[in-house]
Amino acid sequence: MISRQRAASFNSQRVVETPAALQPITSRWRVAEPPPDGFHLSLSNQAPAGSLAIASSLLYHRGIRTDADAHSFLNNGLDAMDPPSVLPGISQAVDVILSAVRNGEGIGILGDFDADGITATAIIVLTLRKLGVEPRYHLPHREIEGHGISLEALETFKEQGVSVIITVDTGITALKEVDYANVLGIRVVITDHHIPLGGELPNAAAIVNRHLSEDVELTDYCGAATAFKLAMALLAAAGLDAAPELLPLAAVGTLADQTELHGDNRIIVRQGLKQLDNAAPPGLIELTRLINGKIRHNGPYDAEFVTFQLAPRLNAPGRIDSADPSLRLLISTDIYQAMQLANHLDDANRKRRSIANKAWRAAQPLIDEMMDHGRNVMAIEVDPTLPMGVLGPLAGHASEYSASPAFAFQVIDGVARASARSVPGFDIHRALEATSTKLQRFGGHSAAAGFAAEAELIPEISAHLETQMSWSELSAAVDERVVRTVDVELELHQLGQSLWDFIGLMAPFGTGNSEPLFLIRNAVSADINYMGRNQDHVRLVLRDDTGRSFRAVGFGMADSLPPTRSVDAVVSLKTDYYRGNRRRELRIHDIAASS
Repeated sequence: MISRQRAASFNSQRVVETPAALQPITSRWRVAEPPPDGFHLSLSNQAPAGSLAIASSLLYHRGIRTDADAHSFLNNGLDAMDPPSVLPGISQAVDVILSAVRNGEGIGILGDFDADGITATAIIVLTLRKLGVEPRYHLPHREIEGHGISLEALETFKEQGVSVIITVDTGITALKEVDYANVLGIRVVITDHHIPLGGELPNAAAIVNRHLSEDVELTDYCGAATAFKLAMALLAAAGLDAAPELLPLAAVGTLADQTELHGDNRIIVRQGLKQLDNAAPPGLIELTRLINGKIRHNGPYDAEFVTFQLAPRLNAPGRIDSADPSLRLLISTDIYQAMQLANHLDDANRKRRSIANKAWRAAQPLIDEMMDHGRNVMAIEVDPTLPMGVLGPLAGHASEYSASPAFAFQVIDGVARASARSVPGFDIHRALEATSTKLQRFGGHSAAAGFAAEAELIPEISAHLETQMSWSELSAAVDERVVRTVDVELELHQLGQSLWDFIGLMAPFGTGNSEPLFLIRNAVSADINYMGRNQDHVRLVLRDDTGRSFRAVGFGMADSLPPTRSVDAVVSLKTDYYRGNRRRELRIHDIAASS
């Protein structure tokens, strides 16, 4: 559904509240510019029958201009990935780690408590086991330690006899912490994908980070994919075969971190999803089976399954308490233990959803008020008795709802801890970096960041972000969010099985490779049924004047249905697997009375 209709009027002007279902759908959607005259891709035998022009347009809109690029996009496998050596610092990291392995030194892994950090930690744990080492590991507690390396964790590792620490998904801004590790006699290997702070780097034994490369074409790896590259390099240098169970972990981390699905990331996710229920670690397989039993899924896994089912369950324990159960699940070799942990994660996810709903109910009126007063940045204070893990999802929800950058924060003992999310066109990390001297902790990337500061500085930080969010940036960002783009306008009778199959080849979909959307005009809606506990989902049939019809489902769209039978709709093509049955249907993203 469309977030509050803010694009028609910014700041002090109020939007006329005309029901969306009665507004022309073109007020919220535009059709992408078609390719230049004469543009076409041959697509060999992968072209959908009778829909070559549509297929060519879909690829053109995703920056694919040649047959060679199209072949790579649709067919590239693991052998097309860049070698690990493209990542700066990886050879030094391999030397340090393998030297420690040969010398029998204690090795520790320090990760992060989100799904990217958890899967990254699991990848390195499993890799070191293959090298004959049982490493120590530590995931920080969100409430107690927060993101990053703590001095207490370093001291614990020292007491455990660790002399080499590998960080995953963290460490690039840990200047004083790495210095302290050096004092303790611990060598630190940093693997991270976050942006270095002010260009200054920790004094580590090795640093693996995509941002240290001058190659602008290099894939923007997340923490798990960076760890996967290191694992590939370690196994190869040790003369061992690649470990297939690591690939699904890297795929889950990449999707959970919403990393752009270009280059190696696309290959990792595409191939990793194929192995999710057969070559993955036992714990990941058990969690997948548990979810399948609940949603009655019985088909190939896609990015949507990971993003909305698997990743939230891996994230849940760390959002409300310790993330350790999620890591223990992923590295477990005991099936019975894995089953118990999978159920624990599912229970934690139910609790997490309840807490998130409570936080949103409290925040939504405040966000509405800020929008009514023309605020360009949403600053939301959250009840300090709620788990800190609610901040990131709440900031993301607020940003989507308001089409503005947002940060959610809690004040405890005079310190505000915040999580921020942004919109396209506004680099939240860069905006906060300009005031980083006043922050106690700070890190992140262009779309998401976190910080801690004295509570009394929150108004100043908010005002700074408001200033940074210039009018032109706001206009561009809001227009992009609210007046969205569909790929092609077509008629129902143009939707054939071969087009469905071709879109399957374009998957996985996510950040950087959006799912194709189509505008259908003047369809007839029939056989309407409402679903869900609150009857807020709808299932219906869309039919054209040729008699061609398709089942369609709209999640959260019940209130958007117009009173007319003739409708315009924005849809995507889905293949649903339910109770062992496969059916092709349309997913409704927006619907309105025909204009």
